[in-house]
Amino acid sequence: MSSAAASVIPRPAAEQVSALRASLDPHQPDAFATFGQEALSALVAACAPLTTAPDRSLDQAARTPLGQATATASALNPLGLVPRRGLAGLFDSRNRRLKQVRKAFQDTDRQMTRLADELKSQASALADRAGRIDPAQDALRQPIIDLGGWIEAGRQRLADVESVAPEGETSARVQLSQRLEALASARVAALAQLPMARQMQNADAAAVAGLQGAAEAISTWREGWREGLGLDGKRPRKVQPQPADLAGLSTRLQLSLDRAGRMLSDGARRRDQATRRLAALRASLVGPTDE
Repeated sequence: MSSAAASVIPRPAAEQVSALRASLDPHQPDAFATFGQEALSALVAACAPLTTAPDRSLDQAARTPLGQATATASALNPLGLVPRRGLAGLFDSRNRRLKQVRKAFQDTDRQMTRLADELKSQASALADRAGRIDPAQDALRQPIIDLGGWIEAGRQRLADVESVAPEGETSARVQLSQRLEALASARVAALAQLPMARQMQNADAAAVAGLQGAAEAISTWREGWREGLGLDGKRPRKVQPQPADLAGLSTRLQLSLDRAGRMLSDGARRRDQATRRLAALRASLVGPTDE
């Protein structure tokens, strides 16, 4: 059990424990097998939203604009500004080369603007997915508290339960003790789901940061190319673009896009790990409810 998770779960109210203790008749061992069943069932139901399989289509959808941005930006070659060698260079004016590269950039610019908007939209979708975990976590805390009240009440009653049994039979005290151990194990499993849910949120948060960073990098790249080509004003300016500077902008953009892809992959991997762990924890809860 995570101490961090336990620290956010308050103890059950003394009045609740007292009432549950009074309701447990130490002379009715036949009822021990279902002691706390209502609270346990509520706990299992509260865990269900956290173990719902995540929508993996969101991760794949976010990859599409990343790949398209890489292909689109790499197709814009600043070497088009460099004079051609040989006889062809004699008829290749600087103004003509600049006009051609400007035209190519403007076409690319429109595509990159659209892709940046798609990346922002995908980041928002992942952020929404992470945000939906908060109410599921909140809904789980109260059932954990309630089950803790049943466990504490049962432990307080143990001393009043008969500890002697005929040979070959299980004493009433052992029966109640075993039931309390099962309830306590279920509570520990539920508590362990809280940090796993937080891990899922952190994984999505990393992916969101990567996509937002990629969208910002596209904006920086567009501004840099516009300025380099003299297209940053109302009318084109006379400039002498430096192909190396423009190539540097594209290289930095590609690094940002690659980083976003890695963050997306890492986030999906961490989320899958947490999802599998949550499913295993919930599976450990289902058994006790059938007692």
